[in-house]
Amino acid sequence: MVENERNLRQMRNLILSIILLLTYSYCLGQNLKTFNNGPLKLYYEEYGKGPALYILSGGPGEAPEHPYRQIVDSLKSFYTCILMHQRGSGKSRDIPIDHTTISIKNYTQDIDLLRRHRGDKIVTLLGISWGGLLAMNYAILHPENVSNLILVSSAPPSYTVWNVLYDNQFARRSKPELDSMAVLQKLFSTKTERELDSLKLVAQNCKEVVAYKEFIALHVRAMYYDRSKISKKNFNDLFYSFNFQPIPIIDKEILETKWDITSELKKLKTPALIVYGRQDDQGESTFYLQKESLRFSETHVIEKCGHEILEEQPAEFFKILMDYVKRTRN
Repeated sequence: MVENERNLRQMRNLILSIILLLTYSYCLGQNLKTFNNGPLKLYYEEYGKGPALYILSGGPGEAPEHPYRQIVDSLKSFYTCILMHQRGSGKSRDIPIDHTTISIKNYTQDIDLLRRHRGDKIVTLLGISWGGLLAMNYAILHPENVSNLILVSSAPPSYTVWNVLYDNQFARRSKPELDSMAVLQKLFSTKTERELDSLKLVAQNCKEVVAYKEFIALHVRAMYYDRSKISKKNFNDLFYSFNFQPIPIIDKEILETKWDITSELKKLKTPALIVYGRQDDQGESTFYLQKESLRFSETHVIEKCGHEILEEQPAEFFKILMDYVKRTRN
């Protein structure tokens, strides 16, 4: 009898999961739209109604899944939330990845083409990590089209503090962790980044992918204040959906060109919200630089929190976000 009841519960849970998955897939299909930048077909999703708010995910290369859908759910009654699938990520993942397709200029152009495609005269930009850098760059090039910036754990607007991130991550790793990462890197570096990205989707148990996943898991640990907040499910989803190929191309561009938009940001009159965790591995110099450059900004620091704010301190983050939205939306 007990065994039968357990089987029935499992069956009900399975049916419910299938229904939820089908519902999600249907809703995604209803909201998924496309636009073009030359030969590239790029995707975005659209939810809610009201002024346009574009949500820019991190990476570059991070699929706009969790936690971006939490943000959409919170803001779709205030805005038309536009969830961009940036080139090389999410539904827009299937493009050639090289220095001709991956650049700050190209990503920024995509935003403006989407704005014109949708007919939005003015938008709010919400960027997380790399998405914050992209939002700032768009704002200096098209200030007349941006009503507000919301920068969450945003990457810096200058190459001058770019390497602080790597120094901080190194300092947060124990010697055993560093030794393990060195061994793992030797195993997976026999494959190119493109090969690894393909393999992890079709051959998850091959030794190179296993080593790559363990390496990324150690890498991610340095991004948290409280490592117990790392969700195994979220990490698995992140690893397989994330396209890591664009990151070294953007890193190289920023450092080799000495990319710096701080002087242009100081000319902006655009209001901005800056939110970051006190223990973000990018270092507080990154966020001080944003605050100094954006004269009409307000800054909120979340204590006992690293780079992944929505994993570690979601309640505090959404309290800050919703307060700001209610005060500034109009």
